[in-house]
Amino acid sequence: MARDTSPWLSKPFLTSILLGIGGFLYGYDSGIITPSLALKSFLTYFGNPDAPLRGAIVASVGITSDRLGRRRAIAFGCIWGVIGGALMAGAVHVAMLIMGRLLVGYAVGTITGVAPVFGAEIAKTEERARVTAVNQMMVAWGFFVALWTGVGEGKWHNSNQWRLGFAIQSIPALILGVGVLFLSESPRWLCLKGRNEEAEKAFRNYHYNGSNDNWCRTEFTVIQVNIAEELQTQGRLSWADLFKTPAFRKRLFVGSFVWAAAMLSGISFVQYYQTAIYATLQFSQDQQLLVSGLYGSVAPVACFLSLFFVDRIGRKKILIFSSSLLSVCYMIITILAAVYPARPGFPTNEAAQRGLIACIFAVSANYSALLGPMTWIIPPEVFTTELRAKANAIVQVIHYSISLVITQCSPIALAEVGWKYYILFILTNAICAVVFALFYPETRGKSLEEIDEIFGDVNIVRELDADLAEKAGAEEVEVRRSMAT
Repeated sequence: MARDTSPWLSKPFLTSILLGIGGFLYGYDSGIITPSLALKSFLTYFGNPDAPLRGAIVASVGITSDRLGRRRAIAFGCIWGVIGGALMAGAVHVAMLIMGRLLVGYAVGTITGVAPVFGAEIAKTEERARVTAVNQMMVAWGFFVALWTGVGEGKWHNSNQWRLGFAIQSIPALILGVGVLFLSESPRWLCLKGRNEEAEKAFRNYHYNGSNDNWCRTEFTVIQVNIAEELQTQGRLSWADLFKTPAFRKRLFVGSFVWAAAMLSGISFVQYYQTAIYATLQFSQDQQLLVSGLYGSVAPVACFLSLFFVDRIGRKKILIFSSSLLSVCYMIITILAAVYPARPGFPTNEAAQRGLIACIFAVSANYSALLGPMTWIIPPEVFTTELRAKANAIVQVIHYSISLVITQCSPIALAEVGWKYYILFILTNAICAVVFALFYPETRGKSLEEIDEIFGDVNIVRELDADLAEKAGAEEVEVRRSMAT
């Protein structure tokens, strides 16, 4: 196969930054509710929502899938993102707020389900992790902007201060929706639809603008061979087949458990309800917003640094180390909260406060640099084309279901059991580390064909090569026989 020495800032990587605006929208949508729940104007306007209602506001997210093609699917999702942001900004009742959040969740579910796949399909093997990891970096930047928007809202003393953050949410959706229409469609998706001439043109556009003719021709031929085989199997797989075949079960487990581990890491709990944690430390509204803004500054830096090592360290090592360290962080948080509880009317232990906040920041840095990027990298690697639609649907159900449970239960648990709730995340992260160590394969540096072998699938390309070699050998023997006669 022709060798490729592509620049670090390749066209697929730059394209992934535009696609990453979907991740930015996800992060912003997740983050903007955090400072809103700390604003007295927001709580007063919506009648001081109790814990279950707060959970409903946070957890109202949507799941979607479509077959419009990568570009149109993303643009379609962005339309709902703009509408949802407008509804939230103009909400006059909590039901209107939840409806807007549902529409934004629908948009986020569509965009984040398609954009990473789009990026993985146009990237070369050696840059696949870096291209897909951009999504996590953009999620972090979205969260960062949301939290600091909340800090600004807190300084603007107005009964409608909370509306600004929700209105801003429509801007990234609009930018992405327009920008994606100027991209070439995914070559792999075009091949699946039998539009091979368009596919080759798009492929050459993404790589050197077609100037490296030998490399482009070789790589595109490999894509066509793989797609041809995938088209033969496409449509033969039912939902039940995902669980009947050992190779498919293993792929489904590996691709879905990493998202389950991410949600069970407690990151959504910390992100959404950190202001409630700071309130237990007797922080004022301005202090809560400021610390949450500083918290949001950690993730973008951690995500950016991860781009430089995510392709150099094994996926399995990162997963084990990240989950283990998260468990330790929650253990320290639990001890500090138990030994030095904050009691109204009593002086607080400032050293314990600083230690608890440092551990919360460490959770963010750990997740953003290690576990978080793996959720975007691993599923596109392990799901084949014929599995992707059904498998991604299952992954998204797992992702949002666990997130729903945690965001619904967390405010109630904090009110009922306090610091004891943190013990849950000590255990979940420790269990996930063990699962990663025992059951996860290493996929770093592996081609998609080599990943097929890891999961026990038939290696399509090697089989075809062997068949071609066998046919070529038979033809050569036949020619020699005819010459001999």
